[in-house]
Amino acid sequence: MLRGTYARARVVVVRGTVARTMMWIGAVGALAGLPIPSLTGLGRGALIGAALFVVGLAVGLLQRRRWFAARAAAATKAAFAVTLEPPHETRQRLARGHALWLLIGISATAALGVLAGPAAALGVLGYGLGVQAAVLRLARWERREEKLLWARTDDGRLFGRRASVGDFVTTGPAAGQVRTVVHG
Repeated sequence: MLRGTYARARVVVVRGTVARTMMWIGAVGALAGLPIPSLTGLGRGALIGAALFVVGLAVGLLQRRRWFAARAAAATKAAFAVTLEPPHETRQRLARGHALWLLIGISATAALGVLAGPAAALGVLGYGLGVQAAVLRLARWERREEKLLWARTDDGRLFGRRASVGDFVTTGPAAGQVRTVVHG
């Protein structure tokens, strides 16, 4: 049990930010592979890309599904000392903290797009769409249960090692309208 004041970010916002980032990286890579002839050729590259898109979509949708469901079921009510991070601050924090990885990801998928056509990038795009679909499923659960799920802000993207992610807590739906209290 944690003591003192600590911050929490909405699980849906964190995962949704990562999903949209993956979708952008995949879209940029796929567009980079379209105009230039590649090793696989446009037709074969698009066919391979479509298969990778479907596989990525399934993986993104089903990855850690039971783990998140178990965490949601075991979540306890948030303590009074918890500080809730507004969604726009969560998105900004994740963008700043992972800017180098975003640049590397976009560069790598664009380079793969030039070499192998849109195939690899469509797999990344499918994965991002699958994670976004999982986020929408979790958001439906929140609406149905009338609870919002929150994770520690230092738990990262919720894609890392499972042991490093702390317990989730819940609040009522009104906490989703949290605004910045201190402007600095």
